[in-house]
Amino acid sequence: MDRTVQTGRVVLVTGASRGIGAGAARQLLDRGVRVAGTYRTGRENVERLGPADQVLPVHLDLADLDTAEAAIKAVDQRWGRLDALVLNAAVWNGGKLATIDLDAWWSVIDANLRSTAAIVRAAIPWLVRAENPSVVIVGSAVGSIGFPGDTAYASAKAAAVGFARSLAKELAQDRVRVNVLAPGFVDTDMTSAISDRSRRKIADATLLGRFGTVEEIARAAVFLSEDATFCTGAVLAADGGWTL
Repeated sequence: MDRTVQTGRVVLVTGASRGIGAGAARQLLDRGVRVAGTYRTGRENVERLGPADQVLPVHLDLADLDTAEAAIKAVDQRWGRLDALVLNAAVWNGGKLATIDLDAWWSVIDANLRSTAAIVRAAIPWLVRAENPSVVIVGSAVGSIGFPGDTAYASAKAAAVGFARSLAKELAQDRVRVNVLAPGFVDTDMTSAISDRSRRKIADATLLGRFGTVEEIARAAVFLSEDATFCTGAVLAADGGWTL
């Protein structure tokens, strides 16, 4: 597929102030796509992604569902269209089930799953009118095989797969593609606290022998969003072989 994107295309990238979201936003901007990048904090980081006529910073709090609808309205008010979603923002709170506070456990499910549904629901009226509409949900490899101390996060990411595949069937008649990207361990702020010993164990269990980079995962997200025009309901593992 020609990497030159249709003039005027607009993509909403959640969690665009850092990490994978920022990487995906930058790569989309390099293709000529206009990006609405969401942030909870760090608006200035989104503003620095590109010129003001190509980047729209949008506030989004995964714990406040009202901000989901407000974010979609902000994109419509600015550009009058929305072609795709890259749903990267996530909440993580680790702890073994025997000791974690159950309210904290449920907050992870609530923030990750309910916010995804709220954003997609608000965006559907715009997506069904787009030329190459797509939804990319950034899941996680732990949603497939689990990880100790991650029952809440893994549950939310596993649920994202069922959500995406069901939504793909619901929106197929409107040509909206819905796919999941399932990264393994990636060098981001979220993984910076992992001890050197644990990092070595994870790398040794990964066929490629290392953590992924933000740029690698961002390329995969952009591929699903823009280029994978015959893929829907798919789960793309970008984990270096960790789940094999």
